[in-house]
Amino acid sequence: MMKWLIQTGSRLILLGLASSALACPYEEGNRYYKAKQYEKAYACFMQPDNRQNPKAQNTLGIMYEDGLGIEKDPEKAVEWYTRAAMNGNDRAQYNLAMCYETGRGVKRDYDKAIAWYLKAAEQGNSSAELNLGYLYDEGISVWRRDRQKALYWYRRAAGHGDTDAMTNLGHAYYLGTGVQKNLNHAIQYYLMAAEKGHAKARYLLGDAYETGHGIARDCERALFWYKKAAENGEIMA
Repeated sequence: MMKWLIQTGSRLILLGLASSALACPYEEGNRYYKAKQYEKAYACFMQPDNRQNPKAQNTLGIMYEDGLGIEKDPEKAVEWYTRAAMNGNDRAQYNLAMCYETGRGVKRDYDKAIAWYLKAAEQGNSSAELNLGYLYDEGISVWRRDRQKALYWYRRAAGHGDTDAMTNLGHAYYLGTGVQKNLNHAIQYYLMAAEKGHAKARYLLGDAYETGHGIARDCERALFWYKKAAENGEIMA
């Protein structure tokens, strides 16, 4: 009987070593994912340790949402986003908020969208900050339009480098929407976003140079920014 137990124990050790040798760490799965070897990435992320990793959970959500290496399944995407979001992953919190905002894989719920955007924004996620600004700016669903809160979140997102937020702030100052009209501030925000490659900001900056609104009229600079915007696919440019 003792001999059987020892043999069984030996087999378990060998199996454990074999299992360890076949283990795929998250970093390896991430390399597969970046190389677009999605089936290998999926197999790696589905290993027990990775299934508990918030980064892997979020990536699995993306893979299910977009059908990368597996059949597209928005509901499973929401399941994996939720796991990662509950574990504090800000990207998953943002992705989950987007699902609730748009109704992808889950019933549309703006209150839950806002709640998850806020959790992501608390961690400095600029995309969540931008979307909070937009929701307050437009007064989506039951949320009353609040320009001041919109500007607050746009400023936070801009501070974290979001060029959409910079452009939105520039436009708010240009039009005097929710803030005192200030063409100098508008041009500054347009320029910040334009220098980072934002197509709409480049077009608006070109328009400002062409019309002389908030900046000295300069048709050469206008043409320069219109060309940059056009290269980025901005139709108006």
